[in-house]
Amino acid sequence: MDGESVFASNSVTASNPVLTRLRAETRPQHDAIEAALDLTNETLTLDAYRRLVERFHGFYLPLEAGLLKIGGWMERSIDLTERQKTLLLKNDLQALGVSDPEMVPVCTVLPPHGTIAAAFGCLYVLEGATLGGQVISQLLRNRLGVTPETGGRFFHGYGDRTGAMWQAFRAVLTATVVKPCEADEAVAAAKETFLTLQH
Repeated sequence: MDGESVFASNSVTASNPVLTRLRAETRPQHDAIEAALDLTNETLTLDAYRRLVERFHGFYLPLEAGLLKIGGWMERSIDLTERQKTLLLKNDLQALGVSDPEMVPVCTVLPPHGTIAAAFGCLYVLEGATLGGQVISQLLRNRLGVTPETGGRFFHGYGDRTGAMWQAFRAVLTATVVKPCEADEAVAAAKETFLTLQH
């Protein structure tokens, strides 16, 4: 795994079958979106970065709303509102000069997320992005002068709490997605999440 990965995987995958499968079976999709985004390119411009944030906002907004509708997250020890990134993306867009983020086009084709297993597959991708985002946050500061206060809040993620938040998510995922058929569903949804975000 590239140390500058946006959608980073945990370097130590537990023996839990669903985590092992998620990491191994989404590798091609993970690598494809890394290459497509190319956020570590030294030629990255502020305009290109803003356009990327617009696309992320258009993806996260409807998907996070759909995930919230499933319900039952608090009973599974997941505070989904605390983990939402849409507001961070909206704030970043405003800081980057987009006066009305609500006018940014929204993704109309979303990955499957209507069941708990599929939802956890989607969240595996979204939460994994916070790990690589820590490295990207520093790159944005160094190359573009973008800080969490000036348009880089999304990639800053949970800040110092990122590792702990990832570990807590992994623990709930492994306790929830236990049957082989549920793991199948989670893996399929994770793959589609990568593919849909790339497109």
